[in-house]
Amino acid sequence: MRDKIVLFTAPIDQGDILQDFLDWHLHLGVDLILAIDHGSTDGSRELLDQYSRTHPVVWFPLPEKDLTKYSPADELAALARDRYQADWIIHCDVDEFLCTRTADLRTILKEADRDGVTLLTVPRHGMTGAPLQNGQRATQALTLRVDRPVTVTADNQVTGDLAMPFVFAEIGGHLIVRASALKEYGSGAEIATTTWGTSVTSATLRILHYPMRGFESLLTKVQHTAAYLDSNKHLPVGWGWHWRRWIRLNEEGRLREDYDQQFVSPERAEELIRQGICVVDETIAAWIEERQS
Repeated sequence: MRDKIVLFTAPIDQGDILQDFLDWHLHLGVDLILAIDHGSTDGSRELLDQYSRTHPVVWFPLPEKDLTKYSPADELAALARDRYQADWIIHCDVDEFLCTRTADLRTILKEADRDGVTLLTVPRHGMTGAPLQNGQRATQALTLRVDRPVTVTADNQVTGDLAMPFVFAEIGGHLIVRASALKEYGSGAEIATTTWGTSVTSATLRILHYPMRGFESLLTKVQHTAAYLDSNKHLPVGWGWHWRRWIRLNEEGRLREDYDQQFVSPERAEELIRQGICVVDETIAAWIEERQS
């Protein structure tokens, strides 16, 4: 019997990318997607309803915003393991697309199991390109992958001062965990404690990250995150540092300026490629084009 792969995510007003996210990961070989919606009003819930009737997707609304009372990651992981018999649990945000580099996903996880690996950290790569035009999908238009990101120091996280646009900043990876080994997740589900096995940073998987998909999309997420942080004042300053930065920039009237800096001209793109900072990655764009043809 093959291992069961369950992915969990937490959408909130991300209907512009949600369908691509669901379709891609089911195409990748994920057996079930669990989603806990944080209060979407943009049609995301209706899409999740539709998929729950026709695809292996299960969703429900967030029952409690206070993280001292409820841990979405731990609850979803327990649901995946105990109710849906997951063997592997993947965490991705809706703007993140897990991609394989060598073999298919199931083979990669089978090899990890053979080697006693129970926790894989999957590196995340920001996706950029020319400024998006009205009606363009980020997953199609942004095909420049940041391969050499810039390190963000603890001081950078506190002050919010960055020497580069955020899309070029190094951020931690997301996790794939052997369900039977998982004890609990840490803050943001970006760390986890396992009871057995070894932990590795995957060399055969990567996540393509599309945080910039239009200014209104960014503004909506900033507003939602501000409300979320207001309900969770206990969270440390380093938690969601980039969102705290964008909240501050929005309050100062500089969010649009920062958004515009996340994209590059064709000339700048060529320079970044020559420097080895970026590479062209059309994995998701080509998949979408193939589906449409």
